[in-house]
Formats: sequence, structure tokens, C-alpha cells
Amino acid sequence: MTEEKAAPRAGTQTLERGLDLLDLLARRPRTIRELAAESGLTVSTARRLALALVDRGFVTDGRDGLRLGPKLMQLGVHAQERMSVVEVARDRLRALADATEMPAFLGERDGDHSVHLHRVGGAQRVVVNTPVGTRRPLPETSLGKALLMDETPEALTALLARWPAPQGEAGIRANLDAARTRGAVVHRSPPPDDLRAVAAPIRNAAGRIVAAISVVSPAQYVEDAALDGLVAQVHAAATEISAALGHPTSVA
Repeated sequence: MTEEKAAPRAGTQTLERGLDLLDLLARRPRTIRELAAESGLTVSTARRLALALVDRGFVTDGRDGLRLGPKLMQLGVHAQERMSVVEVARDRLRALADATEMPAFLGERDGDHSVHLHRVGGAQRVVVNTPVGTRRPLPETSLGKALLMDETPEALTALLARWPAPQGEAGIRANLDAARTRGAVVHRSPPPDDLRAVAAPIRNAAGRIVAAISVVSPAQYVEDAALDGLVAQVHAAATEISAALGHPTSVA
């Protein structure tokens, strides 16, 4: 191998090793020896890379060991500011609508309401055509309930005092408890609407719910037996969008 070819490879390897250390520190603080052991590096190499990261502000040295530094936080803020959830979700929402043949929606919370940000049409002859910009009280829809999945009991009680849920407080609490277990809300609205919907929350890098997606269909097109499959599809799409926003898919 020539020197011209070897140098770029060595630089790439150093970068990869540094990124491996950042990945480890993103999970919890670690000592130099812990970084070396878990990354497969020698202690001297781990120390050299860690000191370089400290010098650039990507890592800081605290009482409990090395941890991510302010430079990474600044970069994360800049990335979040430039990242629109609509842009991130658009293609995945289209894929979800194509896979389910149901219209798919993206929405966010605005106080006590959900607001539709984006819609992709499905292939059904009778469709739910809720336009972008529509506001609905959070307890009324699958999208709204997905946005409530992290709500505290006290805040939920206060919200339902202002906007009573059709199924009552006990019903919506049971619905949300089931949603937290399965990762998605299953919503059945009674006639005359008679809709079936599945929704899941989207989380940012900090784990906070920032939006939600849903698929909605007239009940005539959706057998109850098919809802479990829809839950898996919607949850998977929401997980992909969350990951694109920086939410970790697993924790070590």
C-alpha cells in the first residue's frame, strides 16, 4: 500500500475510533480505562483520543469520568433548529400510506389541541380527508391521544376537565395504558363517524414527544383482527422518524 493510500485510511480509522468513544459516552460517563476496555483500544490510544476530544470541547472531564461536552450540545441544537419534522417524516408517511392503503397523518400538539401538519392520501374509495391545519381537542382523536402518552395523571385529569373524552376519563386512561404497552394508540370512534385509527408518538433526541403519526380508515375497510398488524406498521414508522430526529433506538 502506498503512503498516499495509507494516510487517508489511517485518518479514517482515527475518526472512527473517536466516534466510537463518543457513542460510548452518549450512554453514560466513563473512565479512560472503561473506554479502552469497551472499545477494544489500548489505554494509551483511548487517552490520546479522549484528550483530543476534550481539547475540542466534544468531551468534558468530570468527577464521575468523561462525558459529552458542550460542543456536541451546540451542534445538536443547531441540527434540531434546521430539521423540520415534516421534512423528516414525509417519505416515511408516504410509505406507510402505501403499505396500509390508508391515509396517513402527521400532527403536533398546540396546547389542548392537535394540529395536522401533513397528510398523505391512501387507496381506499371512501377516505378520511382531514385537511392540513385542522385542530382537534387532544382526547378526541388517535393522533391527540398519542401526543398524550407521556402526560402525568394530574395533567390528564385537568385536560379532561376542560375537554371530556367521549369514553370518559376511565376509558381514556385505560386506552393510554394499553397504548404505552403496545407503543401505539388504537382508536375506535362510534357511529356516525365509525372510524378505526392507529397512532404512535414521535420523539426527539431528548426522548420528548414532539409529534405523532396516524392512519385512519372507515371501519368497513378494517377488521379488528387487522389492527395488530397496523399497530406494528405505525409503531415502526414512528420509530424510524424518531431515530431520524436523533432519538436512540436502543440503550446499552
